[in-house]
Amino acid sequence: MIYDLIVVGNGQAAQTFLFELFRKLDVKKSQNFSVAQIYSEEVATSCSRRSTATASLCGIEEGVSDLGNELREAFFLFENFFNLHAPEGVEKTRQVVGFSNEKDKAKMIRRYKELKTVEHSILNTEMEGTDLNSYVIRPDAYSAWFETQLSSRNITIKNNFIKKLKKNAEGILECELLSGEKICARKIVLCTGAYAKLFSEFFNESFDDSLDPKQTQVVAGSYLERFVDLKQASFYITIDDHNLIYRSSDQQLILGSVSMNNGVVMADHLELSKILTLFAERCNLSLGELRDFKVVTGLRHKGVRRRPIAKALDLEKNIFMINGLYKNGFTTSHLCARKILIELNL
Repeated sequence: MIYDLIVVGNGQAAQTFLFELFRKLDVKKSQNFSVAQIYSEEVATSCSRRSTATASLCGIEEGVSDLGNELREAFFLFENFFNLHAPEGVEKTRQVVGFSNEKDKAKMIRRYKELKTVEHSILNTEMEGTDLNSYVIRPDAYSAWFETQLSSRNITIKNNFIKKLKKNAEGILECELLSGEKICARKIVLCTGAYAKLFSEFFNESFDDSLDPKQTQVVAGSYLERFVDLKQASFYITIDDHNLIYRSSDQQLILGSVSMNNGVVMADHLELSKILTLFAERCNLSLGELRDFKVVTGLRHKGVRRRPIAKALDLEKNIFMINGLYKNGFTTSHLCARKILIELNL
């Protein structure tokens, strides 16, 4: 069998793309359009479920930069998606943003222009800053919602890992899995996250610098997570670009995050400890000690100039990539899905 399309991955990029793909196809087309999804959490763990998982506009203005324009568009696409579908695991929350030093105050003024006095019930004092309408996301519930939505679609799922990909003389893409099985398709969308560089070894294409996976970075993001019943509604506090998040739906307290370059799955415990101290000094409730928390690390893919990648990798437009979502995967996944669907002309 030759599938119409193969999607590689099962993180936020892949799930959002598949959802938007079948939403775009009419009923008759979706019945006849065959899709295979290939992924292995055991071999290549996605970052989506190892994330502080928030969505915020963060004062990004239009017309300042191409990246800023993309992030604005992506946020509003996510917000429209939330309002239209009310997915499980997403909660709209007031985000309180502040600073603790003059350097971060200057950064806030550059970003937000005007500051005001803000307060929150968990903070022990008022602070100068701003507040935003943002979102906190429970990754496991959000992912499960997508799986439910896609369960009735014409998708063949292969829980495996692609070890070889080539285009044969007829232009058909041949994927060889670790199991030895071979799967063929007319087109493929690679939603491979931090493993983009590995998959780029399959191709002999010449890439421009903005698209070349070898020019991108793998960045490990680590945060603290603790199960605790605070008997509070969800909250989202940001100080000096660090976050304190509480999801009341699953009673998770989250603090973070810190980054390590070069894809090293290792957390900077000293910096995480400093973030815990920063919030502990400003909260009127006990957050606990460092030993009370679990350290969670996810590998994020950072594109050139932090811009997300959503393009064809070949001139024939048979091989596509959605990647480089970095810290904004829950919003930019919608923008990238739309771009690829336009290129697929579906």
